[in-house]
Amino acid sequence: MIPQDVLDKAKQILQKASRPLFYFDDDCDGVTSFTQLYQFCGDGSGVPVKQSPVLKADLFRKIDEYSPDVVVILDKPGVEEEFLQKLQTPTIWIDHHEPQEIKNKHVLYINPRTYDDADNRPTAYWCHMITKQNLWVATLGSIADWHIPDFIDEFKKEYGDLLPETYEKVEDLYLDTPIGQLIKILQFNLKGSLSEMRKSILTFTRVEHPDEILKQASPRGKFLWKKYRKLADGYEQHMKIANEIAKEKGPILLYEYGETGTTYTAELSNELLIRYPEKIILVSRKHDGKRKNSIRSKETELPSKITKAMEGLDGYGGGHTNACGCVVTEEHWQKFYERFEQLIETA
Repeated sequence: MIPQDVLDKAKQILQKASRPLFYFDDDCDGVTSFTQLYQFCGDGSGVPVKQSPVLKADLFRKIDEYSPDVVVILDKPGVEEEFLQKLQTPTIWIDHHEPQEIKNKHVLYINPRTYDDADNRPTAYWCHMITKQNLWVATLGSIADWHIPDFIDEFKKEYGDLLPETYEKVEDLYLDTPIGQLIKILQFNLKGSLSEMRKSILTFTRVEHPDEILKQASPRGKFLWKKYRKLADGYEQHMKIANEIAKEKGPILLYEYGETGTTYTAELSNELLIRYPEKIILVSRKHDGKRKNSIRSKETELPSKITKAMEGLDGYGGGHTNACGCVVTEEHWQKFYERFEQLIETA
């Protein structure tokens, strides 16, 4: 558990900020974390960090351009050393991946795994612990990152119609529920070009109630709903094919698809794991001579197997115990998959 004085210190820094600059991961956890702190500060600028889990040094230019009084890094597992060395601005870095050793005195590093390695509650959860605001946004981000927050009962009192009558685990909230649909709407709005994504994120930060989206009760909600529906048909076609593949025997459900169209890799792997928890899910997208993969399991530990399967190959990967991503060149894909399959079968 992150000590209360650490959370209070972050809150005090944010309360004093008049020109914060936010770097955040381009998934639901990252975006809902940004939304909470952006609204808490009442001002600032956001930089969604695409493509890489690491905040790279070339993005330091945003600090030079914006001249913030506070820098906030959200849901990014790593920051390049060159970036950290140049940081002279007070910085809050909130994350829940493998803890990092930070030597820069300007950085307040907040990670629950620093205190208890088994505590990987998402960044959106900790942003709510700091601000105590935006209950529905914090809950949305937490559930999207596979965690039922301990403030779910408070959420249920105000937004109970978004939840099923009964549920036992987070998977019960993910499919065929209003909260699950909200997650998918936000996920689909984070697709497309950087400018399109930024427009959707800015629109989302203006939404005051989930009914604006689910019932298209405001221009903001209509905008987000329209983009979601535009992409939903393509996603449903992928799921239809993947459901057929799931009937095949074997511990791994491998679903491969090509370069054209929108990428649904993470969304497909999450839904397939819920529907087929007995299988290891590997969704692989061909793109620009590489394979971009999303891997999920119910109980099997994945990072060490991905690392071992990748030895000597051109690629990289990692993530949570049961949810990882990896990229490998098309040339080395078959070798990687054969190794990974063998590791799964002998586990």
